[in-house]
Amino acid sequence: MAALDCVNQKDKALVAYGDLLGTSNGTTLTGLGRVTTETAEKAAEKAAEKAAEKHGCQVKAGERLSGLSAARLGASGTAKPLARAQGSCAALRGTDAAAAGTPEAMEYPADPDAPQTNCYLATKAKKPGYGLYAYYGAAAKDFLASKGDQLEKGYGPTHGDRDYAWATAACPRSAQQAVFVLYHLHDRDTDTYPVPHYSASFARDALRAFADHEAKQRGCTGVRLAT
Repeated sequence: MAALDCVNQKDKALVAYGDLLGTSNGTTLTGLGRVTTETAEKAAEKAAEKAAEKHGCQVKAGERLSGLSAARLGASGTAKPLARAQGSCAALRGTDAAAAGTPEAMEYPADPDAPQTNCYLATKAKKPGYGLYAYYGAAAKDFLASKGDQLEKGYGPTHGDRDYAWATAACPRSAQQAVFVLYHLHDRDTDTYPVPHYSASFARDALRAFADHEAKQRGCTGVRLAT
């Protein structure tokens, strides 16, 4: 997913999605990334041509993609001790994750511009037990459109699941509030929870650390945990 913020309309963005069917590697993923981002740029150019129209979107595109990693979260070797986290899970190093049953981490590289950031806390068996997600701009708006009512009513990813925590923050690059969510993850392969007992206190502490760190990276303010 590529999201290009409209610099003249902070509540809007041009978003392009690309799906790859079949075997992936660094070359094919980079090609998909280029097609996706360049599609968004072309849409921006067309919008600029119609700048006089009410909803013309002006964007600032970045550099051309030179390479994307084909690494998959959950594949052999992707989990590492949380103490060594340097990317999206770095803020969780100071939490009681080990005591909560998740001493390992599966993370994305740190990126202050991505529309979505994920961090997974894993068990000793390298199974994701908690998932932390940060959504910004158009991604946050899209997430709230599909999950917002469930969160407000006290339900998690599946109706009736209350094992989650969430927070919001105001960010300078978009009128849309950022959304931060922690979920107690279910393993569909075994139909079990890798972390058997959900800890609400740990969830709040972990989400606060994750959200505060993400907000600092983005210049966001007013992190607020939902009750």
